[in-house]
Amino acid sequence: MKLLIVTQKADQSDPILGFFHRWMTAFASRTEYLMVAAQYVGQVSLPANVAVHSLGKEHGKPVWRQIFTFWWLLWRERSRYDCVFVHMTPVWVILGWPVWFLLRKRVYLWYEIRRGSRRLSFALLLVRKVFSATVQGLPRPHRKQVVTGHGIDVQAFSPDPSLREAGLIVSVGRITRSKRYDVILRAFALLPKTSRLVIAGGVITQADEGEWERVQSLFMQLGIAGRVEVRWVDPVEMPGLLRRAELMLHACVGGLDKAVLEAMASGCPVVSSGAAAQEVLPESCRATDETMGNVAQKILSLSPSERASLSAELRKRVVEQHSLARLIERLVREME
Repeated sequence: MKLLIVTQKADQSDPILGFFHRWMTAFASRTEYLMVAAQYVGQVSLPANVAVHSLGKEHGKPVWRQIFTFWWLLWRERSRYDCVFVHMTPVWVILGWPVWFLLRKRVYLWYEIRRGSRRLSFALLLVRKVFSATVQGLPRPHRKQVVTGHGIDVQAFSPDPSLREAGLIVSVGRITRSKRYDVILRAFALLPKTSRLVIAGGVITQADEGEWERVQSLFMQLGIAGRVEVRWVDPVEMPGLLRRAELMLHACVGGLDKAVLEAMASGCPVVSSGAAAQEVLPESCRATDETMGNVAQKILSLSPSERASLSAELRKRVVEQHSLARLIERLVREME
């Protein structure tokens, strides 16, 4: 298979989309030739059978120039790809479809956001299949939907109990209302004073800034400001952070958060009140907003043998259902 991937960013250092670099590497191992068209290209290190083309966003190109570059690239390289995999951006399905229709290229979309849009609805008419990690990945079930599970690099995200730091609690994701950091902070405030919380995230949009102000106010109200650190974590550093953590707190609404699975693969227990996360977690890790602090205390009080058993169970669930190798194999099979 000769595959074209269309994505927003090709940058292994990006705190949000850096994980997709691992996907591209995995796709390269299963394809004869892989071509990547990215709006923004940053730090990449990919196999020899991968060609990465930028649409110029990192150089400040306006959107209309990116679109014309995109169309020219699709036509110029038409003999170098058989099918198209668009990652998370229905608008590029719509923009590319006239060219792909003329060239008779098969088009597929990956989408994993519960929020819908007119662009998504239109794109679903044009693609052969839409892949999502969970049923909740689309606003509503669709006849073209193929549920595949997430793709977690279980070699990168692996346990090492010798690195664990007592009292290190983590939460992952940008500061948005959907992450419900208010629930997480109230639960953390119930944990021992020796514990500390690292929030691996930050703000991006103006709406995030408003939520960040609310979160900072809650720090002061709960008296935990000195025990909480908020910072972006480079994707390369994330496996190490999750190996060191004693626990992850999670309350996100919407689809299944891949950060939950990365923690599980790393042997780090996750306590979550999120509905989608609870579907993959054992009973001992499930909580409501009100019980999260108590459930977290129980996990932290486990004996070494009990914790080892829980960690092994969590990793097994990810390896069997959400490994990157399994995902890419499934996607390639579905597109052939």
